[in-house]
Amino acid sequence: MKKIRIGLIGTGGICRGAHIPGYLKCDDCEITAICDIDHEKLKSVGDYLNLPEDARFTDYKELLASHKADAVDICTSNDVHVKIALAALDAGYPVSVEKPIGMNFEESLALEKKSRETDLPVFVCFSWRYREHPRYMKYLIDQGELGELYHIYINCVKDSGLWKGRRLEWRFQEERAGTGVLCDLGSHMFDMIRFFGEEFENVYCDRGIIVKRRQKLDSDEWADVTTDDWANVVCRLKSGIGADVRISRTVSTEKDTIEFYVIGSKGALRFIYENGKQRLLRCTGEDISTNSFKEVVIPDEFKTGGQIQSRSFIDLLRGHPDAYAAAISEGIYSQVAVDAAKLSSETGRAVKISELIKN
Repeated sequence: MKKIRIGLIGTGGICRGAHIPGYLKCDDCEITAICDIDHEKLKSVGDYLNLPEDARFTDYKELLASHKADAVDICTSNDVHVKIALAALDAGYPVSVEKPIGMNFEESLALEKKSRETDLPVFVCFSWRYREHPRYMKYLIDQGELGELYHIYINCVKDSGLWKGRRLEWRFQEERAGTGVLCDLGSHMFDMIRFFGEEFENVYCDRGIIVKRRQKLDSDEWADVTTDDWANVVCRLKSGIGADVRISRTVSTEKDTIEFYVIGSKGALRFIYENGKQRLLRCTGEDISTNSFKEVVIPDEFKTGGQIQSRSFIDLLRGHPDAYAAAISEGIYSQVAVDAAKLSSETGRAVKISELIKN
């Protein structure tokens, strides 16, 4: 079987920590080209992958023109996701893109349109839908394990905004990121609400900045942080139920904690991720009378072995897509929820999704 050649555009932390390890676990693909404007990152990743100099690019247009890849994976700052993806589709490349797919909903719609026009897929990296516990959680919900859904509560909190000496990288600049945790983490959490079968009616959001100034990357000068460190979002879903999403990168007592708590007429499921350890708990049947949650054993058919996001992209390219994979449509609906939440925080009112999606 001929291996699918992957070109990586952007070789920062998410690429090195998630994308590259995933591709290296796939024996039917290979990373054949990389691009980054940072020469040190380009050299480091290029040397790690043992790529020749002519497969290392500082301009994504040169990578696209080189024909050294069959598909591209975009892991850049948010402000150039769509720009690069549009160019890749025009050049004939299927695309995998980090979330959020664009700086705003309008940008994202342009990418969806281009995907339709070129008949090329855009795969969106909503990583939580590729983990075995949330996948089995979705399966149980779809099978009616919880009955009629009543509530969805989501916590996504970490200390990454409090790391000592962390400088004013692009995530802290509105002009390059769009928003802070609202899009960086919130886009994932909004996707999980849809993953569990719900759709947004309106959202109300409050958000703010805790660490207000940081030192610039390239000098001793300090400058203002312009993206949110925390966001609280109250969602009204089309089914009539509510969802609460609490997000922060400035929690001094939590390194990395995520919880999906879904409650229905027949009980509840609770997924808990704490510093790499994951559990799925269930309270149904006779356990409801004692409010007892018991840990769920994940069936073998749902066990992913980790790092399956890259595997899912390759399967899509080979024509047998993963049923839970995130296509461009998932990116669109997460993006519009982010935009509505941003507008809500700016206007102090609940914002209907229909205000942004025009028929």
